[in-house]
Amino acid sequence: MKQKGLVPQQVYIRKEHKETLALLEQALRLPVLPPDILAMENEAMSQQWTTKALYDAINATEFPHKEHVTLTLEDGTDPSISLELGTFGDMHVHMAASGEQVFVSTVLCHASQVSDRAGFNDACLRLNPMNPLSNLGITSMGGEDIYIIFGELSSRSPLSNIIEEIMVLAHNTIRAAHELQSFIH
Repeated sequence: MKQKGLVPQQVYIRKEHKETLALLEQALRLPVLPPDILAMENEAMSQQWTTKALYDAINATEFPHKEHVTLTLEDGTDPSISLELGTFGDMHVHMAASGEQVFVSTVLCHASQVSDRAGFNDACLRLNPMNPLSNLGITSMGGEDIYIIFGELSSRSPLSNIIEEIMVLAHNTIRAAHELQSFIH
């Protein structure tokens, strides 16, 4: 076995899972994993993401257009991740893992930039169902209302799903800004 480049690994499992482990062990000895084993990587994680672990994972992965992404861990009582996406006009996306969810958001515009709030709100509500994986909302920051685009995922989501959420959110924000530009001055 050692001559084949294999290494021993001791694992502790329930007795009733011995047959499954034997099958998995045979697959893990192959030079290339079968597709059904690779698909396990897309299953939900058994451990929840923390903001720090998510930051480390994103920093270590091949994020799309990584050369145009600035990633920062903002420490504090509730740490968050800041991503500056150069491919999307230096869009700032903020992300945090807390409890059962990962929250991803970016600012669409400040309420003070909207010429007709009632019309803008109506337009946002009509656009919202057409934004896959993202929602439009209002929140306050520094005593001022701001419109945001946001998405939420399970804190047990695979990293690939979280990266997809970030990219879709960026695309949806560009689309929403274009669709709503007549209300923004």
